[in-house]
Amino acid sequence: MKEKSSISKKIFVVASAIGRTSILILGVHITAAIILSLFYTFDIIFKRITTAYPFFILIVKYENGLKADILPLFYFIDNYFKIFIIFSVLIIFFAVIKLFSMDENPFKLIKENIFTKNLSFSHIFLIIFALETMYSIIITLLGITPVIPKLPHPIIVMVIAPVEEEIAARLVLIGIPLIIIDLIKKKNISNIFKEITVGWGEFNKVSIFLIVMSSIIFAQVHVEYGWDIWKFLPAFIAGIGLGVVFVKYGFLLAVLLHFALNSLPYISEFSIMGYNFPLIIIFGYLYSISGFIFLLATLLKYRPKIT
Repeated sequence: MKEKSSISKKIFVVASAIGRTSILILGVHITAAIILSLFYTFDIIFKRITTAYPFFILIVKYENGLKADILPLFYFIDNYFKIFIIFSVLIIFFAVIKLFSMDENPFKLIKENIFTKNLSFSHIFLIIFALETMYSIIITLLGITPVIPKLPHPIIVMVIAPVEEEIAARLVLIGIPLIIIDLIKKKNISNIFKEITVGWGEFNKVSIFLIVMSSIIFAQVHVEYGWDIWKFLPAFIAGIGLGVVFVKYGFLLAVLLHFALNSLPYISEFSIMGYNFPLIIIFGYLYSISGFIFLLATLLKYRPKIT
């Protein structure tokens, strides 16, 4: 029995070390990504651009069956697009401040027992990454090569998409229905604003339904615009994680989670004197292993509060 207990302790110590290292790297990852996004922002702000970028929401329409699609509400023309870039950077900046001011911020979380905490922002990010990695491994082993579209300018992927898509997919599809329910219940308006910014904190049957439905729509739109059917599951997984963060922590941290996921390929492109460092591989291994560890711990111990 003592030998088994000793082995269990060693496994726990190793798992804890991997988890803490990954959470610490995530904190550095977010910090590096916000700095990089500022470089991209300054680069494009001082250039002359010609564009008509749509601001859209997600809808469901009937066209040979139910189909998810985007509905442009208006377009940012030329320099007005720069204003939206600055707005998006500010949203992400405030989201970073909010995360790092919380008790669950990555740099504080590593000092605690990471397996006794409820699902934090860091845990959710790592679990999403692990599940998407597992999916990628499976389809690769099956000999499937998904369609990957040519990505636009990094400012759109890193900065614009997290803000615009969280407005369209989480704020509109989850937040507005929950706000309407709160108004029906005659909640104070200030409390409703607080819920949008800091989250509802707990889940109920309605919020879980909205998270699932918004994730299906979010995933289907990715399939329709650039990717193929093999993008549906990873986009759905990401949508679930983003929805959970939105309900638990609010709009800002949902944007930040999206930003962290989208920025990883860009901050992993690191080189010195022409030598490329495989940071994406290092991050990938650590994030995936710790994500699976946290997923297992979550399945065994964590039970969300549903009202």
